[in-house]
Amino acid sequence: MTHLGADVAAFVDGQLPPARELAARRHLEECERCRGVVAEQEQLKRRMARSMSAGVPAHLAAALSAVASDPPEPDPRSRQALRRSVGVAVALMGSSAAVLLLAYVLAPPLPSSGDPVGPHFDAYVAEFMSEAASRRAPDIVAASSAVAASSDDVPLSPAELDELDADGWPCHAMLAGDLERVDGRLVGDAVVALRYLGEHVQLHLIEQVGRLDDAALAGFERRTLADSVVWVREGLPNVASWEADGVVYTVVTDASVASVAEVVAQLPSTPDRSAVERVEDGLHRMTGWVSAA
Repeated sequence: MTHLGADVAAFVDGQLPPARELAARRHLEECERCRGVVAEQEQLKRRMARSMSAGVPAHLAAALSAVASDPPEPDPRSRQALRRSVGVAVALMGSSAAVLLLAYVLAPPLPSSGDPVGPHFDAYVAEFMSEAASRRAPDIVAASSAVAASSDDVPLSPAELDELDADGWPCHAMLAGDLERVDGRLVGDAVVALRYLGEHVQLHLIEQVGRLDDAALAGFERRTLADSVVWVREGLPNVASWEADGVVYTVVTDASVASVAEVVAQLPSTPDRSAVERVEDGLHRMTGWVSAA
């Protein structure tokens, strides 16, 4: 296991899944650096608990205590929207701006897992452009096939791809309405590369175990596509990347960004959170700290 990184806050709050918590505890036994980071986070949590107990307006503290003692069952986002807005509006009217700002900053990150992944965007684009050229010039196809045959990639049959898809690893037969899966291959032991073709359009989809490394996103723009956080680099081709459920997805395509949004909608993704949702998440986290004090 690498350093805890973004998992530190979830570990301190007791929100990691059992398997990841066990792995984190084993890592902490050997890693002095992460032990220090966890100790700092725990100290901040204790300090915030004391501050919240002493300084939050009475009506807001009562509301937070009620939430902590009787948490509601999770609802679909559509049914939570009104409740979120009302709760934050009450806080806006009766609490200090400093508390709300702190709640926004302390909002826990959306869950992610696995080692950091820096997708090889330029290599993906080069492969995409090579395939596009081979489709226009049949004499290049033979050379491209020879290179592929000499690699360590393992071709996956249509039946194997369908089985992966049924088991929860997305290998959909169709994407964005009219893009048809033409083949797929296993790259190493944790990457699946898929090719899709439509009329005058092609798309490559690379799925890799891990979490998206922010350091790899230079030149990308953070966007909201299909209500989800996606990093986009427009050009010829367009490149988009995002993470969800411990997998990094990368799309390389000559289709429009609107078509990329359709692809995102069909695959696991990470919902974008509004400022209201971040404040509420931060308040919930602060409430948990008060209750634990």
